[in-house]
Amino acid sequence: MNPTTRVFGGLLLVLVLTLHACIFLNNGTYSASPLFTPNGRHVAHYQALAREQDQLLGTCAETHTCDRAHYTRALLALYENQEVAAKHFQDVIDVAPKSHLAYSSHFWLQFLQNPPTFLNQTRSFAEAAERLVRDLLELETSSAQVMSREVKARDKKVEELTTQLEALKRIDQEMKEMTRPVKPPLKPPQPTDKGAQP
Repeated sequence: MNPTTRVFGGLLLVLVLTLHACIFLNNGTYSASPLFTPNGRHVAHYQALAREQDQLLGTCAETHTCDRAHYTRALLALYENQEVAAKHFQDVIDVAPKSHLAYSSHFWLQFLQNPPTFLNQTRSFAEAAERLVRDLLELETSSAQVMSREVKARDKKVEELTTQLEALKRIDQEMKEMTRPVKPPLKPPQPTDKGAQP
């Protein structure tokens, strides 16, 4: 076998293995059960947050926040259905592959595909992991509320400035109308006394 054929064969093998790994990661099987079980007081709150994130996903392209909306929705789905969570984690990677949320999403996808066996045995670890996700959701919720308030304040300021600009345009127009120059006569006036010469 000549060296070119070996190199080509080796590159082909690497390509096939890479594609196989990508297909395995993207099409892994995930459980339809929730990873975490929320306590009673959080269920309604998480369901409301999930509906809010689903609405945001409809408009996130305009504000370039789809990665955040998918990530928050994926975290919420950990309390509902691991398949849904995996879909949203994959969406984060697809929308913003180089973001820090994509890095976290890769971790969660791997975790969901191969959950550690000691998770069920060590209740304190499971409680700590669930507490961490709950804290992340609270942070995401509070940051979303802050962003919403900032957007509303910005929109109000834009509206005020637009109103002021319109008022200034009206004043400028009125000033232009009031100071229109009077046109001078085209012909100079003729002398009235024709017969008197010195």
